[in-house]
Amino acid sequence: MPLPLLPAIAAGIAAVSAAAGVKKGFDAKRDMGKAKSLNQTSQDIARESEEFINMAREKTNEAITELGQVKILILSTSINEFVQSFEKIKNINLKNSEGIDELRNFNPTSESFKQLKEASFEAKKIAINGIAAIGSGALLAYGTYSVVMSGLGGLIVTATTGTALGTLSGVAATNATLAWLGGGALSAGGLGMAGGMAVLGGLVAGPALAIGGAIFASQAKTALNNAYGNYDKAKVFKKQARNIGIALKAIFTRANQLTELLQKLDVFLAYQVKLLGEIIESKGVNWENYSKDEQQEIYKCVQLAQTIKGILDTSLLKQEGELDEISERVLENGNKYLEVLMQG
Repeated sequence: MPLPLLPAIAAGIAAVSAAAGVKKGFDAKRDMGKAKSLNQTSQDIARESEEFINMAREKTNEAITELGQVKILILSTSINEFVQSFEKIKNINLKNSEGIDELRNFNPTSESFKQLKEASFEAKKIAINGIAAIGSGALLAYGTYSVVMSGLGGLIVTATTGTALGTLSGVAATNATLAWLGGGALSAGGLGMAGGMAVLGGLVAGPALAIGGAIFASQAKTALNNAYGNYDKAKVFKKQARNIGIALKAIFTRANQLTELLQKLDVFLAYQVKLLGEIIESKGVNWENYSKDEQQEIYKCVQLAQTIKGILDTSLLKQEGELDEISERVLENGNKYLEVLMQG
């Protein structure tokens, strides 16, 4: 008589199904809770990474801006005074001076002198109008690129009328990293902020990760899988942020080193320019009337001006936005020359 057993079997099945349902409910609740926790952790990682990048960007921005200000200051004062005094000298001949050919051939009619003169006059215009008037974007460009050979000075003067960095032509307007450092977007190239970080840290996706928000997935397991994916994205972003931080620290350090070197060399240049003015005042403007010692002092002044020009001619970043390795060699040679000056 098996039929009386059916109700008992049915009751047993119902009990098992109910237990399974309860377990699934607990599992779903657990998965949903874990998903929310993972997403919160991912959001925290992304936020901290973004804050780290922004802090490093701001510090690098400040360092490059200061370098730009120092370049303008030196060009508009010591270099400008050197140019005005040096071009008065007639029959100048540095052939017998000890040094490289570029220095021996340096005279008021040489292309190198003309470039330095033009850059100094442009810087003088900026100084008269007030450095703050040209804006941080233009100062970033001034601190980043050659301000003598590139003719960037003219662009910066244009910027005193309110032209934004994004509208400047040439390398200053196509460098996504420069635009990103300035906190703006580029009108040329379309790379803007994301492009700058892509150059610096190999960043593929922007910092705005698609993480979290309220989770209303139809299935808790799907929500948990998505949360694991978000967590992986956050970890990748943290690693990319570290790469960006390393790149920014290198730029920050190099900018500070160049600023310090320029300031120290300018102290010596200011002294030599003063001496140059005194020689001209006492002996006139004919090179042949100067003693050997006086001619040698003028040569020292030229050498200093040319050394500073070499630093001003060197870009901090490549057009692609990476740190230019040439700046390292210029820095090394400049510091060696500074050591000689300090010993002598």
